[in-house]
Amino acid sequence: MKTKITMGNDEFILYMRKNNLGSKITNPEIGKRIWQWLESKDAIIVVENKPCYWGKRGAFINDLGLPKTAAQFEFDRAFLPELYNYLDTIA
Repeated sequence: MKTKITMGNDEFILYMRKNNLGSKITNPEIGKRIWQWLESKDAIIVVENKPCYWGKRGAFINDLGLPKTAAQFEFDRAFLPELYNYLDTIA
């Protein structure tokens, strides 16, 4: 079974925005916090500034909405529950 997964800040920020978490924190700051957390779990950045699936334009694309691009990380999938618990604490 594959234990590594690749996911990006776009997915994590989308989760936070949909759940009204960190609404006053900019995407770059959220991304920095997520990277620091993942880095402590031996994650690696596999792509920086990958375009997001929802595109570059729209009223929801901004620093307090959804990002245009996002870093993609490779990490052990076993950390996903703990990561989402961490995201829930970012206020």
